Amino acid sequence: MKLVMFDIDGTLTESNNLDNESYLQALYEVFGFSEISSDWTSYTHVTDACILKEIFQSKLDRIPSSREIEAFQQRFLELLVDGAKAHGGVKAIPGSSNILKKLLASGDYQVAYAGGAWAASAIFKLKSADLPIDNIPCAFSDDNESREGIMAIAHSRAETYYNQLFSEVIYIGDGVWDIRSANKSGYSFIGIASDNQAQALFNEGATDVFPNYDDCESFLVALKKVTGITKGETFS
Repeated sequence: MKLVMFDIDGTLTESNNLDNESYLQALYEVFGFSEISSDWTSYTHVTDACILKEIFQSKLDRIPSSREIEAFQQRFLELLVDGAKAHGGVKAIPGSSNILKKLLASGDYQVAYAGGAWAASAIFKLKSADLPIDNIPCAFSDDNESREGIMAIAHSRAETYYNQLFSEVIYIGDGVWDIRSANKSGYSFIGIASDNQAQALFNEGATDVFPNYDDCESFLVALKKVTGITKGETFS
């Protein structure tokens, strides 16, 4: 049995632009911060918690208080909700609902979520996109400020929830920070990206990158390849 761990933004939901815009707007509205770098690779960890901490350190030479983090999270979520309503909701990456259903029904794979967003915003986006949430172990930026830490917590929670050990984990992500963190964690990786973003993943060593999950069979073949499974898959 293998664990398939999914990032959220850009991997399961078409929410990268909404997320970026809402985050930067909340920084300005709540703290008056402007001229913020949206080159997320310039931050130590591409997670909501780490980015906010490093912006505070840069602007105010201190870390945010728990009350400031709470105020920011609240306004950030409000902006996400308003932005999603204006565009008819958060859209799922094509084919993501189908692939999740197949994996959840499989006898060979279990599923977990591990994303760099805070839990409230991640869950909102999954719900808005009509993707499953219940009975799926997860970890987000509330749990750890590093992606490797988030992945490790999701891995541990999955082993507890499913009551089994996972010697092989496949991380599904869209950013270069995803494949770098997967490599550091000793996980296999499959990318969900197009054009320049896909090329960036290939440049980082990815062997399988898909624009979405519409080609379900090819994605499942890639899963089988990276985990070394050669027979006995039970997809319905």
